[in-house]
Amino acid sequence: MSRTITTVILTAITVFFGILNFDRVPVYFFWGKAVSIQLVFVIALSGAGGYLVRHLAGIKREGELRRRCKTIVSRNGRPRRKESDYSDYEDEEV
Repeated sequence: MSRTITTVILTAITVFFGILNFDRVPVYFFWGKAVSIQLVFVIALSGAGGYLVRHLAGIKREGELRRRCKTIVSRNGRPRRKESDYSDYEDEEV
């Protein structure tokens, strides 16, 4: 029930934001001529572009970390915990 209410509220806020920012604005690309685009689309495309850049950077970083982990594991064998690793914990925490 709370998920439905949250969805309705966020949808109403998004629609209200879109109505308020429906004006056309000039956008200049590299060739210098202004293109008239609605502001809400400029904001949405900028947000989506920023998300995609961050997402792709995260995928690249995750791949690098996986390669590092595989290298470490193959070099040292499978890492195992020794009993001495648990000496700092009480019996209930282990």
